[in-house]
Parts: sequence; structure tokens; C-alpha cells
Amino acid sequence: MKIALFCSSRNIIPSLKTGGTEQPIFYLARELARRGHQITLYAARGSKVPGVKIKEISPFATCVRQKHLNIQERISSFYDLTALSNFFKKDAKNFDLVQFNSYLFYEILPFVKFSKTPVIIRINYPHHLMYPYIKDYLKEYKNVYYLPISHFIKSIMPDLKYLEPIYPCVDLKDFKFCSQPDDYLLFVGRVCSRKGAHLAIEIANMAEKKLIIAGRIDEQPPQEYFNNYIKPFIDNKKIIYLGEVDYKEKIKLYQKAKATLFPIQEDESFGNVQIESMACGTPVIAFDRAACREAIAHGQSGLIVEDGSVSQMVKAVENVDKLNRREVREWVENNFSVKKMVDRFEKLYQSILR
Repeated sequence: MKIALFCSSRNIIPSLKTGGTEQPIFYLARELARRGHQITLYAARGSKVPGVKIKEISPFATCVRQKHLNIQERISSFYDLTALSNFFKKDAKNFDLVQFNSYLFYEILPFVKFSKTPVIIRINYPHHLMYPYIKDYLKEYKNVYYLPISHFIKSIMPDLKYLEPIYPCVDLKDFKFCSQPDDYLLFVGRVCSRKGAHLAIEIANMAEKKLIIAGRIDEQPPQEYFNNYIKPFIDNKKIIYLGEVDYKEKIKLYQKAKATLFPIQEDESFGNVQIESMACGTPVIAFDRAACREAIAHGQSGLIVEDGSVSQMVKAVENVDKLNRREVREWVENNFSVKKMVDRFEKLYQSILR
């Protein structure tokens, strides 16, 4: 099959740091190419995938943070929309199928009517504020297939003709199993109130455990959340902040952690952190919110507690050693491997083309 995988000028594939939507797209493109499909990836400058043709959307990666986020969004949208216009005017007819993977899943819609090529729109985030204003418009397109990243997204944006969800994956060759962890808790992700980094600190202190935090500061106004809720507790002994780490360092942190905390405060559409951690044998302790039960097998690969209950999460920390780290790993092997994800995509593509 000839497939165009369309990302954004925001997305360097693979991610140079802790990831997001970029890493699963890297896995998908690489494995499809290995299986003999002709893959063209439209993404930010700096992207590189073995066996895959890269088309750069912009002259620079627009993920470079600007002083004002609204300006960054406008820059990204300009290049993304220009690339989509050029693609559907010139190139779409040369492909059997297009898959659109951008955060703003609806940006492609004004262009698809100019082509008969089937379009799969990967929905990575629940746009609950935007959805009421565009839901009727989304139903108009006959050659568009909406592919959610989880069942949870379907509950946030109902009434669309969804395909069966295909979950993200991890490369088990990279995320190697570790049976002998150290005695620390781990928080990986953007350091902001929505991700609950401040609650991870509270939980670690109450459980009398060391906590390592790895992730970039991501809050507006800049530094306010970090300076008020994170920085005062950092002592580089019990509470350690590393900043954003690279891919290999992130894996090492997962491998040696006693457990990864996932005290999410927003409706996370899936949360790759969970399956990355579990792939290393490290269980995840999460609030019962959004798609957590789709990622974690409670009592087997992690522990899910009442949403917002810090005390229950502290108790879960005390009980997490009862879980078998080998079984934690096996949960990911059986459900979130690259092979399983790409098998599902390949089967989906063939079904649509038939």
C-alpha cells in the first residue's frame, strides 16, 4: 500500500525528548515500511524514520517555544494548513490512503472534499470544548474515518462514526524489563497542575518515599506553578527534579522505579507514560479517571484508586510491592506491543481499501 502519514510542523518524529503522539507514529511508520509498504511521512524538519520518505512541512520545527503560546499556534497552523492545501491539490491522488495524526484533528477537514482518497483521522485528544461547535460539520464527510486513541474519547465526543480504537504502543526492545528496582517513586510528564506533579510530591512525602520528577515546566504564566508548588519541596534528596530527560534516560528511570505515579487532573485521552512504565515491569498507580482503566489492569499491572484520593494513593504505594513485575511486563507484551498495534492498523487499512 502507498500510505501518507500526515503529522504537524510541531512534530519531530521521533520525539527527541519524552514523547507524546510522536513516538507511536514513529513506531507505526517504521514497522509499516519494514512490512513492505510505501510510506511517506509529512512532519517537522528534523524527522527521520528508517525506510520512510520524509516530506518536511515547514522550514523549521514550529515546536520551538515562543514567548506567547498563541503566536506559536498561529505559526504552526499557517505551515500545517499550507502543507495540507498543497498535498490535496497535488499529491493525494498518488496514495491509496491518508492518515492524519495532528493534535488539531479537524484541520484537515476543509481539504478532504477535494480528493477521493480515503482519509483516516487519528483522534489523539478529547476536544470537549470545541466539539459542540463542530460536531454536525464532522458528519458531512463520506471518505473520512474517525479513529480514536481510546474508548474514552468516544464518550467525550459522541455521535461520530468511529472506527474501533487502536491504542498506542511501546517498543519492547527499547523498554527492557527490570526485576530489581530501587526504592523511589517516579513522575514523568509535563510539570503542570493538569498532570498533578504537586500531588505526586504530596503522596511521596506522606508515604515517606523518594520521588524523582522528570519533565519540562509547562504552565502559563511561566514558572508560577513550578515556583509555588514544586520548587519549595525540591531538596535533591527526597524530592528530585531532573527537568526534561532524553529517551534513554527516561527508560532508565522507569526501569529502576518502585512505581510510577499518575495523579492526573485532566481527562487524559490515554497516557503513554502508563504503558512505557509497565513495559519495564514498573507498576503504575493512577487515579480512576479518563482512560486509565483502558491502559492499566488493576491488581495486575498497576493500582487504580478513587479519583483525587491522595490517601488511597499513599496506601497503594504501601501495597505496590505485592504486584509481580513480570506480570506487569506481560500485560504490555499482550496488549501494547508494536506488532499488535501495527497488525491492527494493517488490517484496518486493508478493510477500508476493500
